[in-house]
Parts: sequence; C-alpha cells; structure tokens
Amino acid sequence: MGSSTSNVDLLIIGAGPAGLTAACWAAQYNMSTRIIDQKKGRTETGHADGVQSRSLEILESFGIVDSILKQGIHDVDMSHWSTNNETGKIERRRRYEQNTEKRSRFGQILLNQGAVEQVFLDHLDDKDVQVERHSVAEHLHLFPADIDEGEQFPVVVGVRCAGTYGRGLVRQYRPHARVFLTGDAAHTHSPKGGQGMNVSIQDSYNLIWKLGAVITNGADPSILETYDSERRPVAEKLMDLDELLVQAYEKEENDTSSGIYEVREKYAGFMAGVDVTYSHSTLIAKRKKDDDLNVARNIELGMRLPSFLVVQMCDGVPLHLAQKLTSNGWWRILVFPGDLRQPARMKALADCSDYFSKRSHLAHLQRIQIPERSSPNVESLLIQSCPRGAVNLLDLPELFHPFDDILGWDYWKTFADDNDQAYNGYGIDKEGSGCLVLCRPDQHVAWIGSMEDTADLDQYFSRLFPSRREKAITKGGIGSFGQQ
Repeated sequence: MGSSTSNVDLLIIGAGPAGLTAACWAAQYNMSTRIIDQKKGRTETGHADGVQSRSLEILESFGIVDSILKQGIHDVDMSHWSTNNETGKIERRRRYEQNTEKRSRFGQILLNQGAVEQVFLDHLDDKDVQVERHSVAEHLHLFPADIDEGEQFPVVVGVRCAGTYGRGLVRQYRPHARVFLTGDAAHTHSPKGGQGMNVSIQDSYNLIWKLGAVITNGADPSILETYDSERRPVAEKLMDLDELLVQAYEKEENDTSSGIYEVREKYAGFMAGVDVTYSHSTLIAKRKKDDDLNVARNIELGMRLPSFLVVQMCDGVPLHLAQKLTSNGWWRILVFPGDLRQPARMKALADCSDYFSKRSHLAHLQRIQIPERSSPNVESLLIQSCPRGAVNLLDLPELFHPFDDILGWDYWKTFADDNDQAYNGYGIDKEGSGCLVLCRPDQHVAWIGSMEDTADLDQYFSRLFPSRREKAITKGGIGSFGQQ
C-alpha cells in the first residue's frame, strides 16, 4: 500500500468513544482534523453498555443526548445473581436502587457502545467529519516547532489500546509535546465498574477544548500541562476502585461477604462522573481570602458546576442552567447580583458590566483583529434573585441583552431564580452582595469572586490569553504519518 502525507491541526488515532468525543470538540473549534481507525466500522456488539450521568451531561452539551435517552434503558436498580450451591439454581442475592437524582439530572442509561458511537458519528457527519476506516498510523515523524512564538502547533491524540482488560496506567498522558493519550490508551482496567467508555469520553472532553483554545484562540500552551494533572488523579482513583470491585466480586463468588454494595455506595459520585474536582492549576484559581468562602458556599473551585432550575426573564420558560452551558468553546461568566430591586445591587451590576464591556483585557483582545486567530469567546449570563416580574429586562445593562446586526436582540442571557433553587443550591445569599462564577468551556468552575473582583478575573484571563502574542497563528501540519 502507498503512503500519503497529511497536514492537519489534529490527528485522532482511534474512533471509539474517546476519539469520537475528541472529533466532536475539535469541530466546535474549527480545527482541521483527521480521525482514523483500523476497523472496518463502528462497534457492533459487546464492549460497554452503560452511560453514566456525567457522560450524559457531556452528550447534552453537544446537543446529542436525546437520541441516547430515547434508545436506552433507564437503570433504576441493580441486582446480583449467583448459583445456590444447595439447589443448583440461580438466585438473586441482592438488589439496590441507583440514586443519582441529587447528583445529576441524568441517571445511568443502558445502551450498547455501538449505538452510542453511532450517535457521535451522525453528529460528526452533520459537521462534515468522517472516520477514515482501515487506516493505521504505523509511524509518526514529529517535527519540533517553537510554540511560544505562535508557530505551527499540530498534535496527535491516541485513543487506541491492545484490547486487554489488565489494570494499568501510563507514566505520561503526554509522552511528547504534541502527542496526548486518552481513554484506553492511557488506562486499562476490568469492566466491572462500567467506567471504561465513560472515563474515556471525559478524558477527551477535558483535553480537546484546551487544544482548541491554544490552536485557534491564542491561549498560552502551558494550559496543556493541566491535562495530565487533572486526569491522572481520576485514573488513579479508577485503579483503586477497580481493585476494590474485583476483590468484592471474587469474595461473592466464594460465597463470603463481598462488600460490593458498600464499594459502589462509597464511590457512587465518582462512578457517576460528577464528583470530579480538579485541583489548583493554571486553569483553576485559588481562593484569595477566607471571605470568598462565603460568596458561594456550595461551589468549589475545580468542580463541575451543578445545574439548577431557573426561569428565563424574557418569556418565563423554566430551564436548567446547564442547558446554557453548551459545548461550543465559550467561557461563561455567571453573574449572581442578588436582589436587583435594591439600587445598590443594580449599580454594582452596572459597574461590573461596564468594566467587562469596555475596559477589560478581553474587550481589548476582541478589538484586535488578528488574522487567522479569534479571541476567546466569553458569554455573560445573569441570574438574579428577585421575582421575574420585579425587574424590566431592558433596564439591565446591554451586556445581558446584546444586539446583533443580523439576529437582533438576544434576550436569552438573563434569568430569575423564581423556584429558589439556584441561589440556595449554590449557597449564595439572595439578599447579599452577589458574586461572579467563571465556568470553563468544559463546565468546570475556574474562578469565584465578588461583584467587585472584576480586575482579578481580568488578570486570570490575561494570564491565559496574553495580548503580547499578537502574531498570527500559522496553521501547520502534523508532519507526516505513514498510512496503510
């Protein structure tokens, strides 16, 4: 077979759930991408069959969860069966309910991995991205480049494994500056916890938005170091969980006290994928002072932001806040100003809006028309605590109802906490001075502060998107890879 040279921003090796998630994210950032797989088609039978809560949240953020929910079976309880040595019959040993309502809007769904892959493939087809089948990257030639100067920054994401179920974790998630490992290429374990497909999806969800920010938005490449620091602890905890589950199942087979239920109960939030909190890093700020702990008592830096019901001010339609945190590469500043019937709170909101609209580092970046590079997209969403009808939407700063020459006014950025869920759920005082919460493109909390902390939030962005890098990003290639 002949070989060919391909020049792209991103080469994805493997079209399983991790690779397909990576391709979905890359499409949102308009990165030139190829995804190859040695198989002739998607998974037909076997492999994973459980989609956990966090994975469903991610699928919702891409706009593709409805098909999964429609096809799948809701997992409401789990039973353990084994052979009765006296009668020789198979009997139920234990049954317990899956309780995920307090953790996520989604419970676990049972659906074959192949059907999940097909949902991804249909979505990618709409994005004009196709998997190249019967293709293998036999060798990679990686050419050095000075990424600090904004030169070529092509990368390779490997998601393939040998197909074994041994327990193992790679030493480096990033074995080369331009090579990243996700999913089964980074960690392997038994299927007993139902985590393989889910953690793989979540690996890629963590990585690719960072690559997109560097390649297309001019983010500092140092943010890529957080992929290992954020996902390795998850994999290490997964190894611990897997060992405990294997031991528990072996005990049950030997007709001794197994502890399966206790292990699953202890790790329930982790297994659902929602109790994953990233530590302080380039992307996760530190609490500045003890007073900040009282701003939003139930929001922890690095956590995936829980979702609560709010009401759109423009039309009264209720929706979950997570429905506004779609995976399109945007950062979100969630503004909780408190009760806007109080003049002091309305003034604080006006001052905050004026800063970000006119004087911030982000506003400066958006005014710089740099060829071949777009500035980071940041959306401000307002959640106020007084009744919806108590405040006129058009009396709010234009930041929260901006005008577009083609689309007109955008009235869908302001919300009221009419159901008393959001402020209570996040631990924010409805009568207090309010707060700001910054969510990364992957819905994890990056920064928390008061309404007056605009300069500190601005410094956060200036570190990630330094304006000194005004040189255009030149799109380059992976170098070359031999294709079979």
